[in-house]
Amino acid sequence: MKKILLISLLLFSKIAFSQVIDLFTDGDFSQNPTWKGDVNYFQVNPKKQLQSKGQQLASQVISLSTANQQSLNVSWEFLVQLDFNPSTTNFVRIYLTADKEDLKGSLNGYFIQIGETRAADGFHLYKQNGTTVTRIITGPQKVRANANLVFAKVKVTRDANGKWDLFTDVLGGNNFNLEGSVTDNTFTTSSFTGFYCRYTTASRYNRYIFDDFKVDDLLPDVIPPVVNNVTVINATTLDVTFSEALEISSALLKTNYNLSNQYANPDNISVTVLPNVYRLTFSKEFNSGEYLLNISDVKDKKGNVIAANTNVKFSFIKPYTVKFGDVVINEVFANPTGNIGLPSKEFVEIWNTTNDYILTQGWKFSDQTSTVTLPVDTIKPNQHIILTSKADEILFKSFGKVIGLSPWPSLNNDKDVLTLNDQTGKIIDKVAYTDSWYKDDVKKKGGYSLELINPKGICGGIQNWSASVDVSGGTPGKQNSIYNSQLSKEIPKLVSANVVDSVTILVEFSKSIDSLSAAQNLNYLVNNGVGNPKSVSVHSPDFNAATLQFANPLARGVENILTLNNITDCAGNLISVDFNTAKLFIAKKAGKNDILISELLFNPKVGSVDFVEIFNNSNQVLDLKNLQLANLDANGNVANIKNLSTKNLLILPKTYWVISTNTTSVKANYFCENPNNFVQLSSMPGFNNDKGTVIILSNNLQIDRFDYNEKMHVALLQNPDGVSLERVSFEKNTNEVGNFKSAAASFGFATPTYKNSQEPNGDESYVKILSKTFSPDGDNFEDLLTLDYQVTESACFATVNVYSDKGRLVRKLLKNQTIGTKGILTWDGLNDDGQKASVGIYVVIFDVFDLSGNPKRFKNTCVLAAKIN
Repeated sequence: MKKILLISLLLFSKIAFSQVIDLFTDGDFSQNPTWKGDVNYFQVNPKKQLQSKGQQLASQVISLSTANQQSLNVSWEFLVQLDFNPSTTNFVRIYLTADKEDLKGSLNGYFIQIGETRAADGFHLYKQNGTTVTRIITGPQKVRANANLVFAKVKVTRDANGKWDLFTDVLGGNNFNLEGSVTDNTFTTSSFTGFYCRYTTASRYNRYIFDDFKVDDLLPDVIPPVVNNVTVINATTLDVTFSEALEISSALLKTNYNLSNQYANPDNISVTVLPNVYRLTFSKEFNSGEYLLNISDVKDKKGNVIAANTNVKFSFIKPYTVKFGDVVINEVFANPTGNIGLPSKEFVEIWNTTNDYILTQGWKFSDQTSTVTLPVDTIKPNQHIILTSKADEILFKSFGKVIGLSPWPSLNNDKDVLTLNDQTGKIIDKVAYTDSWYKDDVKKKGGYSLELINPKGICGGIQNWSASVDVSGGTPGKQNSIYNSQLSKEIPKLVSANVVDSVTILVEFSKSIDSLSAAQNLNYLVNNGVGNPKSVSVHSPDFNAATLQFANPLARGVENILTLNNITDCAGNLISVDFNTAKLFIAKKAGKNDILISELLFNPKVGSVDFVEIFNNSNQVLDLKNLQLANLDANGNVANIKNLSTKNLLILPKTYWVISTNTTSVKANYFCENPNNFVQLSSMPGFNNDKGTVIILSNNLQIDRFDYNEKMHVALLQNPDGVSLERVSFEKNTNEVGNFKSAAASFGFATPTYKNSQEPNGDESYVKILSKTFSPDGDNFEDLLTLDYQVTESACFATVNVYSDKGRLVRKLLKNQTIGTKGILTWDGLNDDGQKASVGIYVVIFDVFDLSGNPKRFKNTCVLAAKIN
């Protein structure tokens, strides 16, 4: 495609401005002149008038504008009809001049506004400077026979000195009355004119009507046309753009154009869709180089002849040879159903990813059932082009460059194959999309486009496409909303590697990875002779996990190392060398009594939950994935079997793990020495408060079973709610009488994830004071008196009192409270009234008795000291 050069021109000292006339009799406002803005919210009604059709919302502003460079020596006329009583919140502005195409923002210009807080509105002229609006002509109030109808013809003139005159005919005719005059030259240039409709009452959405819009010179047009630019279309064709439409016979006369370098006159001249643009075609192709186009004797519609010897320079560059991927299919809007931000019509966007101009002559666009040839056109460097049906072309013009095609290859909603070929049949790009690429069950139902993430990215297919995240549902004519979203600087990492079975491993990554690199079996290696996997299956659509299948199985009880190499993400980032390995381990199968029930809470506090604690009684690492928790049904059969884990979860020898439905609740109610040793299930087998059975299974083999009863609690326990039953000995049978007892009160009535309070501690009982002297003065040195105790019998009760050296009771530390077989007790130096005890000698009496009433007394003395000032 040829490069386009916008040409330097010889300009006259005065610029010619064209008149604007639109009576809307052609039923169209997209051309002659072209109105832009909220084009979907206006229509030409059956009476051939421009009428609003905005959304029925509680508040909306809609506008249309068209080019207008006239600001001095000019007259504006228009018919306005409002089928409602206008107000300060439901009003209309007719912008006479504006320096911005968007009339809804900050701009400089002048407008007429109709809309006040009464039924007799006046017609006023305003000046707008940025966002500041100032009334400069106040028209008198106009009493209407019908308060809900405004129907008036308005005329505004402005002379060369900036004097404004405002006229109206409230009957819609041409019997104008002067409303007011003012001289204001704040702004003397213009680029646009148009309509601005604001309503806060939803029913007003279609009640703004305009007609007979004219902008014309006050003085005769004596300015000749000039050439604005010349555009190279292809090797034989030029488009010449004039400052205004020409008298047609002079515009199409070949001898009025002469091209240098012996090309002479064009072979053909034709009009285009734009009234001021004419296409010149030459028989001889252009060579690369500089050209001079001489134009003479053409004249505008007022008879003004172009200046003699008007010469325009331009350059021509030889066509660029397109390679695969230079122009990509960048966006597919296959299912417009439900979209409100875009025209509800199909489109495909293509994107020139190069810095060259590309010619589409002879190109073809196709799907699986039909093919269409693109018209001759030029795609600018890095330009987005919207392809759509010829009938829908006008709907997308506000979004950018559009090429309308007929017949349009209708796009399938669920899947299709789209191909772009050049004139030789070579594939420039090809996309085989499916609705799974949306990655969103709602968006794939309609109203959202599929967007390409990165045309130069490593990943393809579903990894390089996704649903648009733009609020309008798509991005026709501009950069995709998800462009380069894969280009994260985050380095991919191996997060986990879980053994599914002896020949299957599931690996998980920290982010989406390139499926091609992740699918290469040589990129994975397990030591100890296991080798590379025989197959790799990368998980779609997230591409952050893969399943590896090996020919050589992993041996049980042997630790292996999995190493990953050469795996990248879609941005080309190589997997982290610090996070590319994982340990693989298949635990030996658990046998009977390898896993034992250690503790059970079957009657939790209000708002808390049951839990079961298990203990690895073996010398092997075991896997909780292979275990189940169950109970018995009414017929005594094993029932309600719950798998403890769907992934490998290793339990080390001699460690405790807790199973519950709410680990947070257990941790909140009890001290947990090993807070990571938890298994949370969505549901547990039911464990009744009076009695029941807890069963640990390994592939239907009963590893351990505990038949509990509420009577196992210590008889003197006043309230069993929230008190667990703890195993006393792992050497004894689980259901041996006395092998489960109430957890000690001194340990918080439960010991989840660590050693039971009722486990035996040998033959010796003792109570020791770790330091005979303590000083509770807050200096963090010996602030507490600490007693270390051990008793041989479980389920003991203790009463611990502190006496003065005179025998007076100072503090009750424990009173008939269950204690563990081993523990720590402290005194903070306060008496029972919460006051600090006096400095002196104190006696600590530690009385212990078991359920048989056998007592033991331990007596220790201590000194409560204080600093000497």
